[in-house]
Amino acid sequence: MLSFTKQIAGVCIIGSVLFAACRSSDSGKMPSDQVSLGLHQSARVGADVAVRADSIQDSRCPLDANCIWAGQAKVKLHLSKDTDSTSVGLILEPGASKDPAKRKDSTNVTLAGSAYKVILREVTPYPSRATEGQPQTAVVQVTKL
Repeated sequence: MLSFTKQIAGVCIIGSVLFAACRSSDSGKMPSDQVSLGLHQSARVGADVAVRADSIQDSRCPLDANCIWAGQAKVKLHLSKDTDSTSVGLILEPGASKDPAKRKDSTNVTLAGSAYKVILREVTPYPSRATEGQPQTAVVQVTKL
């Protein structure tokens, strides 16, 4: 019985991954103000801002577990433009405040005299036994204000 349950869980996970892959390919490529970064990877957003993921920590409750605390995903980013740079820490957490001033998943920064809004959109894969050990990526949006 336990083996059958594991097989059903595996089929559900694979189906979910395939469904998500189909949905993302239907929507086209990622917007030009968003990048997906692995740990220590850098990318350019638009034509002028470079973003690097310095750390990705994910303590969110795994899908296949019961937890007392929902957890959170923390990402430390380094942003640079020309000779100016700054580091920011952003946090994804369930039940985030609707008040923009209290949200931890976004912040405003100024680089080389220009203002930008930086938003942590997603950290993948979401924790589960099936994704344990897989490299994490952070989807970050940087929009010029």
